[in-house]
Formats: sequence, structure tokens, C-alpha cells
Amino acid sequence: MAHGQHFSRGLWASVLRDLVFAMFADLRDPSASRRFATVDDLELWFSTTLIKALRHVIALFSRYYPTHLSNAMMSEVLELLVMCIAQPSEVLGKIGTSCLQDLIRSNHAKWDDEAWGLVCGTLARLFNWSQPRELFTIAGASWEAEHRRVISASTNGSPPHVADSAVLPPISPAVRKLPNTQAYAANRPSPLRTAGSAASLSSADGNDTPSPSTAPTTPVVESLGSTMPIVSAKPLPRAGSTASAAGGDKPDYLHITLKCILQLLLIQTLGELFGANVEGGGSESQQADDLYCHLSAHHLFILLDCLDQSRAFAHRFNMNRKVRRRLVEMGVMPTMPSLLKQETGSVLVELHILQRMHLDAMGVAYMEQVPRAVITERETVADEVDDRLAMLMRTVFVQYCSAIRINSAEDDSDTEYRRSVQIVSSAKNTADLSVAKRSVVVTSSWHGSLIAMLGHIAELSKSNDNAKPFRAAVSRHWPELVDTIGVAASVSDLDVVGAVQRVLAIAGSELKLSSAKYIIDE
Repeated sequence: MAHGQHFSRGLWASVLRDLVFAMFADLRDPSASRRFATVDDLELWFSTTLIKALRHVIALFSRYYPTHLSNAMMSEVLELLVMCIAQPSEVLGKIGTSCLQDLIRSNHAKWDDEAWGLVCGTLARLFNWSQPRELFTIAGASWEAEHRRVISASTNGSPPHVADSAVLPPISPAVRKLPNTQAYAANRPSPLRTAGSAASLSSADGNDTPSPSTAPTTPVVESLGSTMPIVSAKPLPRAGSTASAAGGDKPDYLHITLKCILQLLLIQTLGELFGANVEGGGSESQQADDLYCHLSAHHLFILLDCLDQSRAFAHRFNMNRKVRRRLVEMGVMPTMPSLLKQETGSVLVELHILQRMHLDAMGVAYMEQVPRAVITERETVADEVDDRLAMLMRTVFVQYCSAIRINSAEDDSDTEYRRSVQIVSSAKNTADLSVAKRSVVVTSSWHGSLIAMLGHIAELSKSNDNAKPFRAAVSRHWPELVDTIGVAASVSDLDVVGAVQRVLAIAGSELKLSSAKYIIDE
């Protein structure tokens, strides 16, 4: 890198394309390489050799962007990372998302709107592609039909578990298996070659549409493009696998598992970038604050849409016991699957970002020096942020309370839904849990989001606008606050009880409220 400043942009493009990126050519079609006989060979090669090369590529790009490297070359770097992340391997997925995180942290201050469009578009494509829709289709159910059914039921005032009433066809050989891991390769997300965003986070066939209840009021997402990358038509087997295993149900399980793992990795990546699980004051918190301030509301909404669709998908799957039982009956899953970790993880990160935007728009200082331009821009989208946040907060209140009530009321045959195990659970996790233990697991799954949410409501009392945002939040969520404190007390969740009491104490002391009726009337 010592003499790179003397290279022209054209020479840099030739060096990267003809020399550097050529080292990763085997990722395009690992099965055609004589170097790899199994996925294990690919993982070993990448983790011992190519991971260093990939990190050097990120360092090289960070050193010479944007003076000598353009957004066009950045698009090809993102293509390389997508190619790594989309391999049918958990190891490569972790390496790829880690390098993507390094790329964003090292360069976010240099990026313009075009570059951020590339990054957010890449993340949106990966989120959409890794959504495990096969969980519905392999069981003979339609994700699109299920989506419309839930929306229709919500409009007509039906109970939230209406998805359980879906009628599934009899099990038949035609729907028992996916085209195994070949489907994983054939449907990898395309690397983005243009600076775009997406009209919707739709599936590859364009049938999915975002929920009206969570879609933004303005078109914050544009088209992602449809170019598919060059991928292997013949996936590599695992070491020790047999021909019979490769043609049975095992590939279905591995295919779905890898998608679920990638979905969790992407959620974790955004959580770490925005400091969703980091206490304020440290260097990581400062990095997250700086990253947040360099993102426009437009691009934040793209990422929020990714998280919201991830949450909505996981919730509908978790609520559909018939589909989940069918997967076990068909032998696709060894135990009752659950996407509770995906649901609660995406909620936590989405809440964190929305709360930051909401505090900025309401005039509450989250950090010591927020650029005035950032606050002004957040104020322009205050209504949309407020609507999104209110809807998500209501969802968390309802999910927390209903989870505890259901676990208290259900018998042992039905409470398997509430097991907080991710979809990759294996036979070692099949031991029955007691009702009390299941209640603790589910309660803890929503605990972090609820505590963060209640802390946000209390923080609104520091607004420069005579605590009007706090008054509005308490008024809007008063029934949920009252319900939550009772439910939390019933399972001795003292953290939640204390957090609700703090909100109620502020409402009583600072706002001089003598009764709940006054809050509601206001």
C-alpha cells in the first residue's frame, strides 16, 4: 500500500479486478474447483488463508477511497462480500458479515448518498433473500396467502392467532423436499452494481408485499435490481455425508438452517453497528453514535424496513402452530422450530434506532453533541418515526403480556411454541421444559426490549417542549402500562415492575396528574 497513491483510478481498477478479486474466483463456483471436495475444505481454505486476504482488501479500500477508488469499485467490494456471505456455510457467513461490518465502520464518514445507497441496498437484498420462506412452502402453505390472511384478520378485528386456523393440505411427496441446497445456490442475492434502493423488500419472484401496518408513509426504498450472480449449480457436500443423506430430508434442514443463521447474523451486525447492546460512554458507543449521525433518515428507513419485515415474518411463523408441527411430522425439523430469537432480536435493534430518531426529533439530547443538521433532518420525519415507534411499542407490550399468559394457561402439549430455541436446535435440546422454566425463557426474550422501551418513555420527560412527548406517550400507552405492571408482578419480573413504576411516578410528579383519567382525557 506504500505506493498506491501514485496509481491512477484505471490502474487501481485493473489491479483489483485482475489480481486481487481473482484470488476469490473459487467462491463463484466452489464445485468446479479442484481445490475443494467438500464444504469443509472450502471453510478450511477460507478461514486459514482467504480471511486474511479479505481483511486486507477492506483495509486497502479504506486507505484509498475515495481519492483513488470510486463507488464503482466499492460496488465490486460489496459483491465480493455478498459472494462470501451467501455461501452455504455458517463459517463463511460469519466471516463475510464481520468484514462487512469492518468496511462500514472504517468508511462511513467518507460515504455520500450514492455510497450509502449501495450499502443499504446490499443489506436489504441479503435480508430479503435469507428470509426462510421455505418454512411455509415446504409444509404446503403459502407465505403470500398467510400474509394476506393475517392482514385481513387484523382489519376485521380477529384474534392475533388467526394464522393457526390455516388449513394445510395432506402431506405428499411433492411437498416433502426442497430442491435441497441447490436452491440455496440458485437463489443467492445479486450483488448490486447500481446505487439503488428497493421499491419493496420483495421475494425473488416479486410476490411479497410489505405489511400496510408497517410500511412507511413515504417511498423510502427503491428498486434493488434483478441481476443474479454467477453461482454453483452443484453445491458441495459435507465431509462424511452419504448419497442417501444428500437426497433425503437433511438438505432441507441444512438449507433452512443456513438461511435462519444468516438472518440472525444480519440482525446482529446492525445491532453492533448501532450499539443496540452497548452501554453509553465507551468507544463502541461513540462509534455507533458517529455512524448514526452519518446516515440520512431515508437510509435509516431502509434498514428499519429490513428489521421490521424480519420481525413480522418470524412472528407469523411463531404464531402458526400447524405449519410448525407439520415440519416436524414431515421429518424436516427434528424438534418444534421457533424463530423467537429472530423476532425479539430484530425488535430490539429496530427499537434502538427508532428511539434515537425519536429523541432527536423531540429535542431530547441522546449524546452531548448531535450535529444541528441531523436534528433538523430528523424533525422532518418526526411524524413517521412517532407512528412507527408507537406501533412497535404496542407490539412489544402485547407480546410480553400474551407470552406470559399463554405459558401460564397452556398444557404441556401446546407450550412447545414458546420454547426460546432458534431453528437450528438439535436433538440435544429436545428435553421437555417445565411450564415455569418456559415462562422464564419467554419472559427474558422480551425483557430487554421492554426495559429499553420503558426507559425511552421516561427519557421523554426531559424534552424541551414541556414534557409534551412524555405526556403523549403515557396517554397513548396507558392501558398497556397498567396491564404490563400486573402481568410482570405475577411472574415476579421486578425489573419491569420497577421500570413501569418509574414511568408512573414521573407522570404523577412532573405532570401533576392526580388520576389516570386525566392522562387519558388529555
